Amino acid sequence: MSVLLLVVVLMSSSVGCTRRDTVATTQPEATLDELSSAASAWLMVKGKLPQNVNELTNYPALKTKRLPTPPPGKKLAIDPATQRVVFVDE
Repeated sequence: MSVLLLVVVLMSSSVGCTRRDTVATTQPEATLDELSSAASAWLMVKGKLPQNVNELTNYPALKTKRLPTPPPGKKLAIDPATQRVVFVDE
């Protein structure tokens, strides 16, 4: 009887223990304002905007965050006119 109880406990405790992409579930998304601030700081330090938004992920304030997931049909880009990070059509 105790062996059966042990098996049931072990089986129930292992439910949901599959490995998942922990980065996507544990890291919060950076906001467009945070990304835009990072782009502004990049511009001040390097004298030009980054070539793409992915370069901003190395910015210290964004190290613990991930890029936001764009809506369907959109992608992240830096608008050179406003120097802001925005969603644009793909």
